Amino acid sequence: MVGAAAREPAAVLVVSAWHEGAPPRLAARITYSLDVAQEDRVTVTAAGVDEIATIVQRWLHQVAAVRAPGDAPVTGE
Repeated sequence: MVGAAAREPAAVLVVSAWHEGAPPRLAARITYSLDVAQEDRVTVTAAGVDEIATIVQRWLHQVAAVRAPGDAPVTGE
């Protein structure tokens, strides 16, 4: 393709965290997208370090699995 480079998808994740409740517990609002060029965004809330980390880890796995169009592996691995 001459003159136009294929665009790699750019993913983004934003975490806003705070303490709430009594006793205080960590809470977070997590907004993410697998491709910032698209309008779809996901926003979730989570409570506790483990739940927040699970959502972030799931997003990272999704980002790792996304391939740019035409970016198929050369080998069958």
